Amino acid sequence: MGDLKISTLNLTKRYSNSFQLFLMVHSHRVFRGFFIMLLLFHMILLLVPWIEIKIPAWPILKIIFAIGASLWPFPTFDMLSEENLYLRQVLMKTLEISVIMLYAIDLLPKIFIWRQNVLWKFVNIVILSQMMFLLPVSIIAYDKIALPTDTMKLRIFSISFCFVIVCEILSIREQKSLRFLKINQRQQEKQRQIKQKIQEFSWCEIVKHDTPNDCWIVIKDKIYDVTQFLQYHPGGNMILDGAGGDCTALWYSYHPSKLIKQDPPQQYMIGKVRDYQQYYSYDDDFYQNIKEEVEQMIPRNNWQNHWILFVKGFLCIIGYLACLYYYVNYCTLLSAILLGFFAAQADVNIMHDGNHYAFSSNKTLSFLAGYVLDLTFSTSVVYRRSHNFGHHSCVNHLELDRAFDTTFPYIRLHPLQQRFWYHKYQHLYIWIIYTFVNFTDVFGTFDEMQWFSNYPCRRGYVSKLQVFLQIIVKILWISLTLIYPSIKFSYKVAFGMWFVYNAVHSYNYALYFSVNHWTLEAGVVDNQNINQTNWGKLQIQNSSNFALDSFIWTHLSGGLNYQIEHHLFPQFAHTRLKEIKSTIQVKAQQAKIKYFEFPSFLDALISHYKLLKILGSQDKI
Repeated sequence: MGDLKISTLNLTKRYSNSFQLFLMVHSHRVFRGFFIMLLLFHMILLLVPWIEIKIPAWPILKIIFAIGASLWPFPTFDMLSEENLYLRQVLMKTLEISVIMLYAIDLLPKIFIWRQNVLWKFVNIVILSQMMFLLPVSIIAYDKIALPTDTMKLRIFSISFCFVIVCEILSIREQKSLRFLKINQRQQEKQRQIKQKIQEFSWCEIVKHDTPNDCWIVIKDKIYDVTQFLQYHPGGNMILDGAGGDCTALWYSYHPSKLIKQDPPQQYMIGKVRDYQQYYSYDDDFYQNIKEEVEQMIPRNNWQNHWILFVKGFLCIIGYLACLYYYVNYCTLLSAILLGFFAAQADVNIMHDGNHYAFSSNKTLSFLAGYVLDLTFSTSVVYRRSHNFGHHSCVNHLELDRAFDTTFPYIRLHPLQQRFWYHKYQHLYIWIIYTFVNFTDVFGTFDEMQWFSNYPCRRGYVSKLQVFLQIIVKILWISLTLIYPSIKFSYKVAFGMWFVYNAVHSYNYALYFSVNHWTLEAGVVDNQNINQTNWGKLQIQNSSNFALDSFIWTHLSGGLNYQIEHHLFPQFAHTRLKEIKSTIQVKAQQAKIKYFEFPSFLDALISHYKLLKILGSQDKI
């Protein structure tokens, strides 16, 4: 009897492990990606006409294919003749076997392992059976019977995609359960560790933990080891951009109001920051109330995926690629101006939303949208780090906002910065400096990758692959826009048009950002006067809008004219920011906070000019 209990216990243990193993394999993102990739290849192979290609058949190949055909349990077709091997048939058979195997792996756990009722398993058996027989039969019919092409395309399309849709619908609950299976196990271990004495760490120790295999973040004064949570984070690898640093502001601005009312999961907390300085207050209900009202008005799942943004993105990409082709092949003044204009439009309309994860609720699509900046030959990983963490988290804060580091000593933008003699001319030479913004942005990539901010001393994660990709991007940039035109035309023409293209790109990009924060109406702060001001209030006080009623400026600037709304809700598609303007204006008025908007872009630009002139001639405003 004792042996029977032990045997039953071991069987239960093996069953549980098998269940978890199959579940892990089925829902692993690598498997899912490979599954989709093979499906796409399979569909391309079946739907695209192919020219028959014959290669000599070695004797050993004839033996192998003869054995394979005899062992293959499903209907098959000839892949070789006496002398030749038909390459198209081999490719068809390879993909047929691969897809069947992956489909089987996808469905077998549902049939034999997952704890579901008999009807649920029967549905999966029917699906698997239909797929295993209909797929090879369809290929044979396409190859031998020569049914009408349109009929075959429709048949194969319906068989494959109906099957995949049903599979995904039936397995969605199991996929979600897996995501937290490992997390729950680790949570129990973390909870045991948390019961021990809380340790304190200095910033110099925290910044060392900034890789995917060792990732710490700070929220308020607490340190969280999120290494095991990275692959399950709904925002993807965005955490890595702030690895080893303070992510408090992004925790509050990117997460739902219900979630930010709570502290982050305590099972990940490993300690506290020694001598932590918190400059902003997050306890005031001001920002929380705005977020709750906006979430009630527009559900979070509608913040992205705006069809207007998708149409704009498509047109900007097509326009940019067409202008790049025009520039490379003709290198005229018009081509240089158009290339610079459309490169900037791709940046502000696609890249900016993508790097804020505002382009789409699909994190992969938003991630790709962010990489449009690499397509225009800059770098998205540096932008996310310096912009999301080094600007949005601490807007117009002298010691923290990255914008002050990158412009000083050439430009004086804060009253507490040292004033040099040449600053009294900065309102004049600023227009020359803006010409070179794109040059400094592109050429400063590798310097920025080693950037350490003033406080806290944080460096986000940059992989060797990203460095390598940036080397390739810069080589392509120089080759396509400078070297090739120099060879095809002349170096004088190439360098002249290259300068024009970068100048137009710089102006179209830089001026939109300059008039949002560096004006007489936008506030500035520093470590001495911050005094625990509410973070949400600072986003309004230190920003300014312009031309809110202008359809043209809204779309030309990529919604940057709604700067206040964007800073409060960075995950909001810029084409929908106007929908929340009234709510924020009312809340700001009730709290007696200055909400400022310029009537036009020209008014904002004049205010920017006046600020530069005053800061260049006076120590204080």
